[in-house]
Amino acid sequence: MTAIRCGPKMPGQTRNIRLLIQFDGTGFCGWQMQASDRTVQGVLAEALNRLTGQPVRLYSSSRTDAGVHAVGMVVNFKLDTTLPLVAFHFGLNSLLPRDLQVVMADEAPDNFNARFSARGKTYVYRIQPGHTRLPLEASRAWHVRGSLDVEAMQRAAAMMLGRHDFNAFRSAQCDSDNPVRTVDQLTVEQGADGIVTITIRARAFLRNMVRIIAGTLVEIGRGRKNPEWVIELLESGDRTKAGMTAPPQGLFLVKVHYPEDISQPA
Repeated sequence: MTAIRCGPKMPGQTRNIRLLIQFDGTGFCGWQMQASDRTVQGVLAEALNRLTGQPVRLYSSSRTDAGVHAVGMVVNFKLDTTLPLVAFHFGLNSLLPRDLQVVMADEAPDNFNARFSARGKTYVYRIQPGHTRLPLEASRAWHVRGSLDVEAMQRAAAMMLGRHDFNAFRSAQCDSDNPVRTVDQLTVEQGADGIVTITIRARAFLRNMVRIIAGTLVEIGRGRKNPEWVIELLESGDRTKAGMTAPPQGLFLVKVHYPEDISQPA
């Protein structure tokens, strides 16, 4: 993330602070603040309040569900403060738990909003096929018994590229008025360690869209459906005909895309 030089800020002048955060979602009930449950937004807001002595309203690039992880989630907040940026990186990390840390902090333009300035997101979904559930992957991948036909999954994934009505691939709780989405990348690969990785980039997503796509591709990988099934699903718009919603622990928000590059340094 390249720091944007906006000139020195004087007391009484509001600054737009941008954070790149990373978290293990296992111990969180999702992003959005809740009255009694531990959430990413709640823990981060509390730490910022302790750091600055002020209540902070956080804007997030994504509202992850319980158990979902983030490699690079972007958040921003506006605050009247003279604290240096290092305080919002290392100082804030000293107040945060080990499963939630700030990777980078910079000062964004006044009109930057983590959600509305985004031009797309990349997610990765990880699957661990095999007869034995690997303990070190239990909270980071979906264990699917047996083997998967990755080539068949790849053929099906290619059919979902481009602009389609993804009504069959969203949860009943999705409140979006328009189910049409454009998928710019959708790949399926199996690494030397046996883990199957689904990578998907789109300009916007429907609720549970990635997890339902993953569940559908696994049905094809298991040989229960042929790759052309996804065309039937896209045409039907019927959620009840698609695969299951894959469990949350395999899902990672990898990157949020903006007109300017916001990423970790090499």
